[in-house]
Amino acid sequence: MPSAQAEIERICMRNLLASSEERIFFKDRESRFLTVSVGWMRAYRNGDSLDEVLGKTDFDIFSGPHAVEAFEDEQRIILTGEPMVAKLERETFHDRADAWTSTTKLPLLNDSGEIIGTFGFSRDVTEQVEAREELSYQAVHDSVTGLVNRVALMDRLNQALISLEVPDRLVLLFVNLDDFKSVNDTLGHDTGDRVLREVGRRLERISRRGDTVAQLGGDEFVLLCQAAREGEDLGLICDRAMRAICAPLQDGPHDLTVTASLGAVITSELSAEPEELLQQADVAMNAAKRSGGNRFELYTAELGGQSESSRSLASELRRGIRNGDLFVLYQPVIDLRGGSMLGAEALVRWRHRERGVIPPAEFIPVAERRGLITAIGDFVLNEACRQVAAWTSSDGCPAGFTVAVNLSGRELKDPELVNRITATLQRHRVAPERLVLEITENVLLGELGDAHRAIVSLARTGVRIALDDSGTGSSTLAHLRQLRTDTLKIDRSFVSQLSGPSRDREIVAAVTGMAHALGMTVVAEGVETGAQRDELTAIGCDAAQGYLFARPLAPHALAALWERSWICRGPSLSDPVSGHLRAP
Repeated sequence: MPSAQAEIERICMRNLLASSEERIFFKDRESRFLTVSVGWMRAYRNGDSLDEVLGKTDFDIFSGPHAVEAFEDEQRIILTGEPMVAKLERETFHDRADAWTSTTKLPLLNDSGEIIGTFGFSRDVTEQVEAREELSYQAVHDSVTGLVNRVALMDRLNQALISLEVPDRLVLLFVNLDDFKSVNDTLGHDTGDRVLREVGRRLERISRRGDTVAQLGGDEFVLLCQAAREGEDLGLICDRAMRAICAPLQDGPHDLTVTASLGAVITSELSAEPEELLQQADVAMNAAKRSGGNRFELYTAELGGQSESSRSLASELRRGIRNGDLFVLYQPVIDLRGGSMLGAEALVRWRHRERGVIPPAEFIPVAERRGLITAIGDFVLNEACRQVAAWTSSDGCPAGFTVAVNLSGRELKDPELVNRITATLQRHRVAPERLVLEITENVLLGELGDAHRAIVSLARTGVRIALDDSGTGSSTLAHLRQLRTDTLKIDRSFVSQLSGPSRDREIVAAVTGMAHALGMTVVAEGVETGAQRDELTAIGCDAAQGYLFARPLAPHALAALWERSWICRGPSLSDPVSGHLRAP
């Protein structure tokens, strides 16, 4: 007669199997079903009775290799005593096909510890498997076009080089759409995405079996042509790609035509490095874009020399940033009406340990191309905030004194930008209104949607926003109304021609009036003569900076100006060198 404990265990097991949605099963040594849970019945034999399952094997219930595999797994467990844990299996249930289960099987022991069969349970993990597959797909495909991304491209390029046989050659085309930003700006990002998808489809249509079309992000595509024979004309391949891209595209009511700049590299070297080939194609593409776009360029040693020079300078700049070779000078911003100093613009300089001070025009473009501009921006922001904290805590600092820092397009897209700026201000205990962030007109208008969102977020912190190089881009009243900027800066190219025969004076006057109507302050850059200062004052320009007043100065030299109560006007407004001070 069974003990009370054994009876309790039997009752518990019966209730568990009768109510559990888990797919639990027990089998004997011949893999015949001893009993199963209600969850198992619903998954595999819905509508049948338990009696129709008991004593049967998987061969009676399932078809194909699943039954064979299940039997072999169970017999192995019986022979070895080793469990099978979380085996992933593809199964067909009564209500759907292609489901995934995770199955665990263990040896079934009697009271003497002898193996008398197996038992286990399985779970439906279809959603988890599909989610994992989706993540794996997304890891190697672009979310907009569905084309393979850089990760997959580099793997395929590496495999293509391994399997390359002479006289076959590999052709790599780097494709960048010309002026694609204007599509997003004028027609919206949804239209832009449709254009990208169509360009991807067109490149796939002209590619051959075995070729790869990839998207590196944004409007950059790559076409990898494998096993291109010696007789195949590279020009024809590029021309076919360009004609496919620039064919008219219909998007609702819009007839669109897009063009592209192509860079090509060709190799039969098995030892070629995938990253180097892609970089060479990128160099050639940029050469095509500099030549006006809508054309292709073949990578050459000459182009490579230019790229190598840029790469070398980037390496030295990276080392210079790490070694503390950057420093900041400050150029005063002067009130044209009262002559007082309103603030200063922070300007970064690089003191190369062998070449001396390198002009920003030489290293800033390299920093932007090589991804170093954010590190430089962080350095300037930190230095400027540290310095303005020191100035404002000293005696004689003008009331409301501000320091302006230039913000690059890459920084403007950084989702952590606001947090970085806020943290820096707090670290140095600087009031937000003391900081002016200068953003060039072309950067703003090139990414108007992103810029607007970033500026709104920045404005909420209390910092001021200045639109730099105004007039060199395509600013309009409509754009300026959307951008929450406090200051508009007139580019030096307009200031230099104020007294000449050009219409620059009328342009400056119109821009100044427009900015004032929008409640903005106007600052003129590059003022070098008293005549320019007088014209700007007559126009109504609020402030100015330039060599007439001071070159970029070291922090102690700038402080010396207000300590001596220096102002810009001097004894005569017509004196072209009045108030001029050179940096020590």
